[in-house]
Amino acid sequence: MTELVQEQPAKKKRFIQRLRENPVTVKELRSRMRGRRAFVVLTIHLLVMSAFITLVYSAFASSAAGPYGPDSRDVGKVIFSSVLGLQVMLVIFVGPSFTAGAISGEKERQTYDLLRTTLLSANSFVAGKLVSALSYVLLLIFAAIPLQSIAFLMGGVAFIELFLSQVIILVGAIVFALWGLYSSARMRTTLSSSVVTFAGSLFVTVGIPVIVGLFSMILSPFFAGAAILSWQVEAALMYALMFLASINLPATLIVSDVVLVEEGSLWYFTTSVGGASGTSHSIWLFSPWPLFLILYSLLAIILFWACVRRVRKIATQ
Repeated sequence: MTELVQEQPAKKKRFIQRLRENPVTVKELRSRMRGRRAFVVLTIHLLVMSAFITLVYSAFASSAAGPYGPDSRDVGKVIFSSVLGLQVMLVIFVGPSFTAGAISGEKERQTYDLLRTTLLSANSFVAGKLVSALSYVLLLIFAAIPLQSIAFLMGGVAFIELFLSQVIILVGAIVFALWGLYSSARMRTTLSSSVVTFAGSLFVTVGIPVIVGLFSMILSPFFAGAAILSWQVEAALMYALMFLASINLPATLIVSDVVLVEEGSLWYFTTSVGGASGTSHSIWLFSPWPLFLILYSLLAIILFWACVRRVRKIATQ
């Protein structure tokens, strides 16, 4: 029993050591972090975010109607939401841009076959490309956390909101980066891989909400005029909306925060539905973030497995 307990930390240590000493990760990070470009980009990123927060605060303060200026809690909430929105943009667009050409770029430079003739396995190759791309993206994301901490000085934001939002951002960054890596493994050129990557990211984050909104606008007059919705159908629609929010990164952040602040619950809450009969029924609704983490974690595993399978298939061709 003692040997098993000692063996598990040893396996974790070996896994972390292999991940850290991966030659692809070391080569990519050295080439990216060598020189002043990476640090200049990081500095400009923080300066732009600081300027943006200053502009948001100034605009909010000038529009406040109170004689003593804006409510500090409202200002803290606005600053927190603004930085979080910029982090979402980084996850959706910047992260996949690093991985969209990770494999297709090797093909275009004619170095892919050379890499695959080494003793490096397909798992290590894909993991190295993923970690090297995510490292810099996560550096940009986590560097903005001190700016978010300004919201704590003004109030209106709890620690659980910051922690939960960063966990959701982290999982989303991994999935979007893996989507770009899978597109890079499937496509022959970096251009086509970038088009597929950003098209898929935009469809999930923007396309699905637009389609759902259009369908709701088209169908709502029929339901309102016919008044045929029973409370079971109304409850099913609310569960469907919560599920759709769980597969969308911005919607998950927004709805989960609303549930936490308005309902005072982290996991679930109750609401009333009426239906055509007019009788009120109470139903349980879940917060979107647990389902988001489960679905996106499974999607990350599937995309990683698909990337490894595709790399092995290319190597045998």
